[in-house]
Amino acid sequence: MMFFLAASGFVSGQTSPSGKQLQLLNLLNHERETHGLVKFQWDDHLVQSAAAHNRLVTERQELAHQFPGESPLGERVGATGLRFNSVGENLAYAPTVEEVHTGLMNSPPHRANVLDPKYNAVGISIVKKEDELYVVQNFARVLPEYSEDQFRDAVVAAFNQERRAARIENIDVRSDPRLHEAACQKNPNPNVIARSIPGVTDLVVFTSSMPEKLPAQMKKVAADRTVKRMNIGVCFRPGKEHGYGSFSVVAAFFPVT
Repeated sequence: MMFFLAASGFVSGQTSPSGKQLQLLNLLNHERETHGLVKFQWDDHLVQSAAAHNRLVTERQELAHQFPGESPLGERVGATGLRFNSVGENLAYAPTVEEVHTGLMNSPPHRANVLDPKYNAVGISIVKKEDELYVVQNFARVLPEYSEDQFRDAVVAAFNQERRAARIENIDVRSDPRLHEAACQKNPNPNVIARSIPGVTDLVVFTSSMPEKLPAQMKKVAADRTVKRMNIGVCFRPGKEHGYGSFSVVAAFFPVT
């Protein structure tokens, strides 16, 4: 008999899956390929979070996405150091891997996790207890591991792409320690920051995990021909509010270089 719990939805060093893990991964990726989706990458961070939760599942012989005193799924995955912006989990037990997979695919919320196009990675824990296999699958959308400098450069590249599309020259860019400090604050206040910087005409504060996706205000400034210089500060700020691959960006704009 197959048992499972309703699915829960919310990116390293890598090793390879083996045995029953590999068997289940291949079944998942066959489903993905059949539906025209990119195959899951195996991620050790997700294996770590799945294994930690599976210890509690097997100790209690109970399927639950969160036990008393345990952190929520997103925080558990975030604690592994993974950079991601969405996460989900499937739980099940059955005598064989095939029965686990069939049961999950016949359950709409579990099937939705397996076939969710936003997820690109998975980690699986399988523990045998008596005659049952207890399975925890953790899914996530894993993000690139940018440094602060790399994320800043990618934001600038996206900004200048907007400029070129508007037939405007690339902007003069300067890293600014004051803005880096402001970006690292819990809730940077644009008005307070702007008052502390002489000559600034526009100031944009935003949080993002994807530097190529600029907020509307940044795109508006990029199309302004009178803007000639950008001072910028970027701070890595992972957390449950904005995601575990998020950076805070503070950009100040000036009419002259």
